[in-house]
Amino acid sequence: MSPDSAAVLLADPAGAFLGSGFHLGAGLLVSCAHVVHGHPDLTAAARPGAAAHPVRGVRLFPPGPVPGAAAYPRPDLALLTAPGLADAPAVPLAEHDPAGGAAVLVHGFAVNPVTGEVGPESARLTVAGPSGLGLRVQLGWIQPGLSGSMALDGHGRVVGVVKATADGGDPVGGWLTPLSELLPLLPPTAAPAAPRAAVTAGGVARLLAEPAPLQDPAVRLELVQAVNERLGPGEEVRVAYHALAALHLRALAACCLQHRRPERALRALLAGARELCGPHRALDELAALLGLEAED
Repeated sequence: MSPDSAAVLLADPAGAFLGSGFHLGAGLLVSCAHVVHGHPDLTAAARPGAAAHPVRGVRLFPPGPVPGAAAYPRPDLALLTAPGLADAPAVPLAEHDPAGGAAVLVHGFAVNPVTGEVGPESARLTVAGPSGLGLRVQLGWIQPGLSGSMALDGHGRVVGVVKATADGGDPVGGWLTPLSELLPLLPPTAAPAAPRAAVTAGGVARLLAEPAPLQDPAVRLELVQAVNERLGPGEEVRVAYHALAALHLRALAACCLQHRRPERALRALLAGARELCGPHRALDELAALLGLEAED
């Protein structure tokens, strides 16, 4: 199921479009506080023309704007309850904020500048870094109406919430409220599950050392190459070679854990090991340790 299917359209009871949101599951919706502030009665729908479900509960963070301020204060988030959407598609959460330079995909709703109609809208933006309003994003156009929509990483997980555009008429980006400001507001069942066990370089290396092919120095060098091919230019790991397999694999695991995007690097490590060694119980244990059973 496509992640954009979790987007929701927020409106007042008369059907006037207010902005976007997204479904986390069990009828729990997220949007921006400034999108719904001042609207005690709301509806949520999966798309234009779909059934509009009443919103039964609204919590704003903070409860209201600062008089005279140009922007709603951080975190500018709203948690909404719409029981009618409890069985609708939901989107998962990531574990951390996106890094500087990372691409994010935005999915929500906006008024189409050509037709004037409300419809699905998307944007691809690049994270620049921290800003006074949240995370600054550039190199894309946040159309009016996308406030409150989900910003996803390359695995389709929420890493932020769209807050505002820098310019409604030009593709100069805007701001996201980062995931780290959303997570503390969520009920425990909505937050990402904690890791089952601590992931350490030694633990990863111990499991990698069990398949016989990785005792071969040439195969270990192929593994490093396989990891870097998956990470791509500018993201490579640099690993000191050791003739002893345990030390070489530990160094490789440590490089992946210290990578600017450790989850992606560990995913590449596991995929490379499976490619070179084939099915192996130890690699299945490694997948479980890393929480990747469902994806690899």
